[in-house]
Amino acid sequence: MLTKTDLATPTLIEGWLRDIAFTPIQRPDPNNNWNVEFVLSGPTPLSLRVVNTKALPRAITVVCGMATAPEHAAMFTKLPENARKEFWQQLRASLNREFVEFQIQGAAFAECPTLVQLTATRYDDGLTLDSFARTVASVIKAAFDVMFFYHERLGEVGAAAGGEFAFKKLDVQ
Repeated sequence: MLTKTDLATPTLIEGWLRDIAFTPIQRPDPNNNWNVEFVLSGPTPLSLRVVNTKALPRAITVVCGMATAPEHAAMFTKLPENARKEFWQQLRASLNREFVEFQIQGAAFAECPTLVQLTATRYDDGLTLDSFARTVASVIKAAFDVMFFYHERLGEVGAAAGGEFAFKKLDVQ
């Protein structure tokens, strides 16, 4: 466990990401103290970041942002009003979980969510490799739940039929 004088550093986080089989890349980021990106590869690659924000210097935040594919947005507009409302309610309910926070952008019920951002924060007094790995896993699971939710509710689109998901990966800070 880190002590108050031993704050998480990008070097430590990069080492931990390597320990759990990711390839980290430091990204310049004037909005944060530091920013390390890593990608979960596979049929549906998922880009995530670990940031140390200026507002919370004793914490790290794991971030994943996803923009809705235009095809899904178009399919959403074809849903009846009650189905659009149910879509938003069920998406929120599926993301309401321990450890992971979420933000959904878009006009609720009227339009398909334009952005889903997932975050999980760990403070230095509880930050270990084990807690970090569990935090990363929690964000990844939530991200895949969002992808599957869209797939189930709005169908396969574009490359999704071949096993990929039609979300655009975002470069979220």
